[in-house]
Amino acid sequence: MIEIKPFRGYRYKLTDADELEHSVAPPYDMINSETARELSAANPHNAVHIIQNPQQPSDAANRDRHRRATKLLNSWIEQDILTRDPAPCIYVYEQTFRMQNAQQTRTGVIVRVRLTDFSEGSVQPHERTLSAPKTDRYELLEESRFNTGQIFSVVSDTGGVFDAIKACREGAPVGRFTDADGVLHRLYKTCDEMKIADLAQNVHDQSLLIADGHHRYETALQFAQTTGNPAHAGVMMTLVSMADPGLVIRPFHRMAKRTEKSAPDNPLGALQAYFSCKRLGEPADRCIEEFLSMRDNRDMLFYDTKQSSLYALSLNDQGRRLLDTVDNGMSPEWNYLNVSLINTIYVGKILGLPLDGTTLHDVMEYENDYRRALKVAADPSVFTGVFFIRPLNIEAIRSIVAKGERMPQKSTNFFPKCYSGLVFNSLENS
Repeated sequence: MIEIKPFRGYRYKLTDADELEHSVAPPYDMINSETARELSAANPHNAVHIIQNPQQPSDAANRDRHRRATKLLNSWIEQDILTRDPAPCIYVYEQTFRMQNAQQTRTGVIVRVRLTDFSEGSVQPHERTLSAPKTDRYELLEESRFNTGQIFSVVSDTGGVFDAIKACREGAPVGRFTDADGVLHRLYKTCDEMKIADLAQNVHDQSLLIADGHHRYETALQFAQTTGNPAHAGVMMTLVSMADPGLVIRPFHRMAKRTEKSAPDNPLGALQAYFSCKRLGEPADRCIEEFLSMRDNRDMLFYDTKQSSLYALSLNDQGRRLLDTVDNGMSPEWNYLNVSLINTIYVGKILGLPLDGTTLHDVMEYENDYRRALKVAADPSVFTGVFFIRPLNIEAIRSIVAKGERMPQKSTNFFPKCYSGLVFNSLENS
């Protein structure tokens, strides 16, 4: 069962909704050092100072960053830079963007969700987490006692959740900005008890699939279990209905690097042992877009950089026999994912490398935009080729997760990202 509640969020005090653009930041794991410097320099009150406070030469430990961020956060509250909403609210988070030459809108709702262990099944992860980011986020949470970033989750929906979320959107936006990707973000709030109760009722018997923010969820759960404080038993989340037509998942195309670990002279020849390969000629936008929109039955596309030519790949009998004999404890559905085909056949069999996270990042670079992937991988002295794969749909992900499995690395990219700085949730005063 999913229990949600409104909360009295802390938000930037704005004289105009458009001022929010100066204060928000991408999720912490999407911020590199250059982006952090730019956001910090642009506004001394940008959320990046809290979620990704920079290391200082005087710091004795990583935790010093988070102690500094906590002092800063508290000073913003004291100075009325951040103000607390007078009554418990939920916040509707609307994002409008273009995808495949069409405008789309995804509508989420920011609420406080009761934390439950993954073993209970009501909240499900779809990927594995790393220990270092969890330690980092735990230290920030322990010091600040605030949820400072969003956890983006998808709600199963038998018909009422999407309508209930949309019904909560009322009045003019209390915050608005357009990000570097051209996504228009709008934040609304409602304290309407009837609408909130209707949303809670519709969500109650559903399940949540974490799309982004696994580290933040696991950190919040660990913190609540450690303290045993009932006030810590909830976490701020953005919920989006699975029925939302604006729910978009982008693929990560794989650019095969030419390194000491992976430098086959003829990658296409090696792939032909496991795939039927049809030459399509020089890469054309129309051909790749038709493939990505699922208007043909090819398994994947491969761009051979040496030949500057695009090929359609379809698994052959030998490829299927290889997959059927893989002894990795995973389901056939998992093993036949396109990302699994690349890992098992190209990395594991052709290159003869172990399928661990470090190796995969050593031999592959990942890119959402197929045009950028083609441009970056055009040099045959650096890359051997590019695997273009289709986006997964949410039902396929849920089916695999329901088996107790996690998706392979870099399987999904939920777009757009949920930004930080729209609203902060205090664990001590929620």
